[in-house]
Amino acid sequence: MKISHTLAKLALWAGLATATSFPAIDSNLTASIATNPNISYVDISLSQYNKPVLFVGQSPFFYNGIQIRSDNLRLLWDMTPEEIGQTYQVAANAGFTVANTQLYWMDVQPDSSYAATESTCIQGGSSASANFANSTNDKISYQSSNTSAQSLTYLKFDFTNYTLDQIDAAKIRIYVPAAANNQQPFTASLYDTLTWNNAPNHNGMNITGNGDYWLASSSPSWDPIMSVSYYDFDASDFIINHCPDKIASFILQPQVNLTSFINGASVAGALSATPPSLVLSSTASWNYSYVDTMLGWAEGADIKLELLWFGSDSSGTTMDTRVPYFVYRHILVEKVQTDGTVVPFMVKNHGAAYGVYWYLSDKNDFSLRALEKTALKNVMNHIAEYNSANGDKKTIVGIDVSNEGLVDKIQAGTGGGSIYENPATWSARPLFSSEAAFVQRTMWEYQVNLANAVKESYYPVWTRSNINRGLGVQITYNELMRQNGGTSVDFGGLDPYINNASLLWQFGHKQVAIGGTNVNWATGSNVPMIMENGGEYNNSEWLILATVAGGGYYNVYDFMDEQSYNMWVPANKAAGNYTPVPAGSFVSGVSSTNNLLKSLSWDLATKVPDGAGGTDLVFFNTLNDGNNLTNTLLSVPVTYSPTTGGIGIGIVQNNQTILLTTTRDASFNLSGIASSASVAYTNGNPYLYSTTGQDMLIEIPQSTIVQIKLNNRNPGRSGSRATRLQARSNHIKK
Repeated sequence: MKISHTLAKLALWAGLATATSFPAIDSNLTASIATNPNISYVDISLSQYNKPVLFVGQSPFFYNGIQIRSDNLRLLWDMTPEEIGQTYQVAANAGFTVANTQLYWMDVQPDSSYAATESTCIQGGSSASANFANSTNDKISYQSSNTSAQSLTYLKFDFTNYTLDQIDAAKIRIYVPAAANNQQPFTASLYDTLTWNNAPNHNGMNITGNGDYWLASSSPSWDPIMSVSYYDFDASDFIINHCPDKIASFILQPQVNLTSFINGASVAGALSATPPSLVLSSTASWNYSYVDTMLGWAEGADIKLELLWFGSDSSGTTMDTRVPYFVYRHILVEKVQTDGTVVPFMVKNHGAAYGVYWYLSDKNDFSLRALEKTALKNVMNHIAEYNSANGDKKTIVGIDVSNEGLVDKIQAGTGGGSIYENPATWSARPLFSSEAAFVQRTMWEYQVNLANAVKESYYPVWTRSNINRGLGVQITYNELMRQNGGTSVDFGGLDPYINNASLLWQFGHKQVAIGGTNVNWATGSNVPMIMENGGEYNNSEWLILATVAGGGYYNVYDFMDEQSYNMWVPANKAAGNYTPVPAGSFVSGVSSTNNLLKSLSWDLATKVPDGAGGTDLVFFNTLNDGNNLTNTLLSVPVTYSPTTGGIGIGIVQNNQTILLTTTRDASFNLSGIASSASVAYTNGNPYLYSTTGQDMLIEIPQSTIVQIKLNNRNPGRSGSRATRLQARSNHIKK
């Protein structure tokens, strides 16, 4: 029988079988099927197993993951590659089978940044003859009636060591180290100049010249010069078309067409700690060194790796530290409301750790889709080359193509709000019954486009999507499309951030209100996966077990970070000692349980647990609450008695063999088999047990696996399948 997944699948499609067509935004987008041998995949056939099964190569794979924020460890804490590699080893020693970590689009198509080689400001009035070239900060200011309060800043950049032939975009970034005088916002204009000699190209505050200067850009109305922050000016045209010698000079001018008093602001100069920078961006820029470094970390620890693709959308935003600047030429940064008001389409931060400018990419911009698909496909092709050259270890087993993607996160400033509508890309909107339906299709096409990049590459692996809270409907839609044309997104999961073991147990097999959603995550062929859950929970060990017992898979967020979700912490962060130390005594229980589960990996990967309707994988005291202490294996009543709390696991290996184990010291009583059970084994050796009448009592220490052989059983119950199960189980034990 096909247990709960088959029942859920039949229920889902019963009301949908009559559907014949589905509106599309990109009518040419279809799901891709891997043409190269799968490195990993999800077997959803139900022909051999009673549930969707994850495979790596030709072997079923038990998933038990932890997220390692390698990006933050290197960018925020400046940890060395060796120190970061140690975190992977600790995670592997703790029994996790998968580490997942972020890969930015910027990591593989990096921009090139050049600090200003020179800067100065010029000032009128009493300072007209002064030279400020040795000043740390420059200044831009204007007061119509006072020439001494009028100043311009000159910037010079040398990028002669830039080796790529192609530049697709360029920007100038300046830093304002103090709030503008009088807290009054103003616009600044950036002029490109071709000369740098005795402060040319100006006549007082007016920019002049004989065809040798251009207005590159001005600070936009929604980003006036005011606060302590970074400010960007696009300089693409000038850099691409007018800098053959790779020397660029600019004048920064304050707004001069206002009657009100504008006293300007300081600008960090070339000699400051935050000098002006020229950023060059190219579609021809490729660098896979960081990908190789991550592979090395995982291979050194003998742990599988999943990449979380942080491209044009990561957690609902498009961050300027994660996306090459050329991409922003495909992003609408302002929108026009129905009343004609122009409003910003971005959020601005004042620190650089997570980027300065957060935009909202237009997921229906087909040129943007094409650029991002090319980027991810090239990454996967490189991984294929690496894999072939380094022993075919199949280290990377999955790609999260979308992490908490949204279409409206930044609309109301910091999260939530009205749906973004771009008339240029919403032409298909009339085909849909509602805006919500159009948005749902937008998200699905965005994810499928990226999943296609993975499936079409030389290194096809399973693809997953980390569904944002409240968007569980995406799971239902993906399963609907699986049955009507196909999907290349293998499964989706959720970030609940709860420590309720009962809800996590339900997550894997039934509809449950969790994480802002109320759906059945085991719908159709979806693999129910908790993609992030806090690592700081003292009951993490039981949360992992409850999820597995209910039919789901589990991911800890995260290993060690500046946030509050850590399962490990640095030994002495203040002293620069980043050696991972357990965040609490509970971590030892997580480690021992993980390693126990790892030793049962084949059975856990292929069998449906009793919580989801199975009979060959049974959990006792499932929620560690003193309940569910008796269950049945091969028609044998089994009672679990933990000594100090714990969870027992019983596995039917074949028609004559049972495995028993426990997360804490415990005893198992098997009723009525004393005369029919020949002997119990552990690790191939006889194991002591006692009998009372026809009952067998086995005392089992923590994490010990005991095998019980039953006599006089009908071997025909499972036929050749029983033989295969026994062989594979024995293989795992070796």
